[in-house]
Amino acid sequence: MIKKIEEMNYYELLEVSPSATKQEIHKAYERVRRVYEPDSIALYSLFTSEETASINQRIEEAYRTLLYDDNRKRYDAMLMSRNHVQQPPPPQPAPKYQPRPIQRPLSLPSENRYYGSAEPLQQRPQQPLQQPLQQAPAVSSAEHIATVSTHIAEFTGPAIKALREQRGLTIRNVADETKVGSRYLEYIETETFQKLPARPYLRGFLVLYAKALGCDPERMTGDYLKRCDAAVSQKPR
Repeated sequence: MIKKIEEMNYYELLEVSPSATKQEIHKAYERVRRVYEPDSIALYSLFTSEETASINQRIEEAYRTLLYDDNRKRYDAMLMSRNHVQQPPPPQPAPKYQPRPIQRPLSLPSENRYYGSAEPLQQRPQQPLQQPLQQAPAVSSAEHIATVSTHIAEFTGPAIKALREQRGLTIRNVADETKVGSRYLEYIETETFQKLPARPYLRGFLVLYAKALGCDPERMTGDYLKRCDAAVSQKPR
């Protein structure tokens, strides 16, 4: 089953692990808060103003609870009593610093050195190009999107990942541009359907991801949602 926002605990809502530091919690809060801003394009036509206000209130509660030690200890104890989260592992000691040995540069024979007294090397004159380079014709964004969509038979998770890597983009690059959590982007690429958000959220995330890759949002969203629906319907209850 795909969890709704109301069913997520505070760690899942901010997309951090139970052992996250205060700095990691603050960064996650800033990222999630931008995603669920009232004027965010990821929420456009997906939620009412009341639903958006409720989501932001829950994000603020999660941030205030996990940022302060006393609040976080009480919340962790409550989650552990409900078996919602495992106890965070103890911090690992920092590795001891071991200086690397200094390596001296190899000395070259005296005849291979140049101190200014020897005759300088003669540079070969550059040959002019026989023919001027021709610039490729400009391609409009609409033509580019059509070309990308034509070369992909179906927008599966692995196909989306391969297209991102062809663009030279990392998960963090796409997350910064779309304001979609990097964890959700990884779930989309690996087709981890059971961990993806509800269908309205997922549709908005796919539209933003398609625009970041220069794909047709309608086709990419339609292909992926069909695969997601088929996987969820086949899952035994």
